[in-house]
Amino acid sequence: MNPEAFGLGPQAKSRAERLAQLGYVAAYFDGDIVTTTKKGVNPLERGSQVDFMADFQEMVDFPPAPKLDVLGKLIPAKATLAEMRGQEIFFGKGQCASCHQPPYYTDNLMHDLETERFFKPEMINYAMEVGDGKIKTFTLRGGKDNPPYLHDERFLTLDDTVEFFNLVLSDKLTAEEKQDLVAFLRAL
Repeated sequence: MNPEAFGLGPQAKSRAERLAQLGYVAAYFDGDIVTTTKKGVNPLERGSQVDFMADFQEMVDFPPAPKLDVLGKLIPAKATLAEMRGQEIFFGKGQCASCHQPPYYTDNLMHDLETERFFKPEMINYAMEVGDGKIKTFTLRGGKDNPPYLHDERFLTLDDTVEFFNLVLSDKLTAEEKQDLVAFLRAL
């Protein structure tokens, strides 16, 4: 592999920055050259992307989640009723745990949400935009403190993120269920 082809040249000052850049290119596409070629290599901009990714990778642990037990589930005595209902939705009707498994709330796998169902393909910057394709499952632990959300930071709030997955997964969550799910996500 030629590191220069992926923007991994001397501008990456630390090992964490180089790992962040490589992780973005390799892990995001999971080594799938076809997907990489279709989407195009997107060199990361050091000032607004690489530094933040490197900071994240240098973190040793997740932020405290005092309402969770060692298995990543809510401790009933410490949780609100909304959080408990949200946990039930997360593991049930919301289908969240199929990809975001406790205690770290990720399965570290690639999943295709088939978002192309929701828009007409169009040419952007000489590349045909045809959907997200497979994306890596990010951890939800500590996520409430790190907006914007989703792999490409398209959602500013957890409410927006829950609504997106409600539509994509056809969960048909009620307004109250969505609020409860957001309450649970904030406890992670």
